[in-house]
Amino acid sequence: MEELRNQVAENLPEPLLVFDARAQTILWINPAAEIWLQRSCETVSGKSLVDISPDFDELFKSMAKVVGTGETVSGHEMPVRLRGNRKFVCSYQVFPCSSGWAALIRPKQKGRSTSTARPRGEAVTMLGRMLAHELKNPLAGIRGAAQLLEADLQSPDDLELTCLIKEEVDRIGRLADQMERFGTSGSGHHEPFNVHTVLRKATLLFQSQDTAGIDIEEFYDPSLPLVYGDSDALMQVVVNLVANAVEAIKLSSGKGRIKLQTRYRAGVRRRNADGESYTLPIEVRIIDDGPGIDKELRERVFHPFVTGKANGHGLGLALVSKIVAEHGGIIDLETEPGRTVFSVLLPTENNMRNDR
Repeated sequence: MEELRNQVAENLPEPLLVFDARAQTILWINPAAEIWLQRSCETVSGKSLVDISPDFDELFKSMAKVVGTGETVSGHEMPVRLRGNRKFVCSYQVFPCSSGWAALIRPKQKGRSTSTARPRGEAVTMLGRMLAHELKNPLAGIRGAAQLLEADLQSPDDLELTCLIKEEVDRIGRLADQMERFGTSGSGHHEPFNVHTVLRKATLLFQSQDTAGIDIEEFYDPSLPLVYGDSDALMQVVVNLVANAVEAIKLSSGKGRIKLQTRYRAGVRRRNADGESYTLPIEVRIIDDGPGIDKELRERVFHPFVTGKANGHGLGLALVSKIVAEHGGIIDLETEPGRTVFSVLLPTENNMRNDR
């Protein structure tokens, strides 16, 4: 019977969160909750609801009221904003279970059926086309200049840098093409690729820039299978995350260390919109020893226009979150003074085809 209950909870189409006996700490969430929160069960275990979003304060207080009474409590019209600036109105039911307490949530996303959804999408698409047009003209000039420099160079190291410039110009050009279709879902062409090739190119890119005093280290697991996705888009993810780490260190002590690490992660699963299950066994971690992210920004850093930088626009991490989500992956953040870890979990070709 216990196994049957577990299977029912696992396959519920609605988010289910299980808490400890005092209804303070999350013990487990089902796959539907992982998709909704865009977080894995492992990363939310041990956290409070309000650690995920301050908007859960109403639900948190409702649970606190019924602890010790054994009663069931329901609520409606609870506004919640989650990663990616996704806004929901939720109803919920809190009830006792063998582990302590459980909350079944029925979210309804705002704006899905409103007349403003289409014009907003069209505006974003138009903005993407304008930006792409403005990017392409200078890119052509940069590539031409690199080719002229290359003709007069002899050193293999110098030639490697001009080759890198051309490759980056071509990559940004392809991203500009995608920006013209920014309002549509999905990223570019997906195929198997070695994630370490992407990470190595990103490292080389930053080593050729002004990163004096910052050590960039690489710790890779060579046994990892190929990642399935768009290598150009995931290159942008790595570049954005490393650039943030470099800037954070420069603005604090000016000296520090950034680690790029890969490892195999077992047991992390997600479900797509059709309820089909797949695993996320590839983990890429970007770790820095900078000052960390302010507490009031931690749960909103993946929202558009949220930034702690004086001259920032708040779009870099929003783009990172969007790209990872389009790959069926998960991105998590752990931060404290002296250590920040961005963890990206990605699928392989085999589990995308076979685990569904």
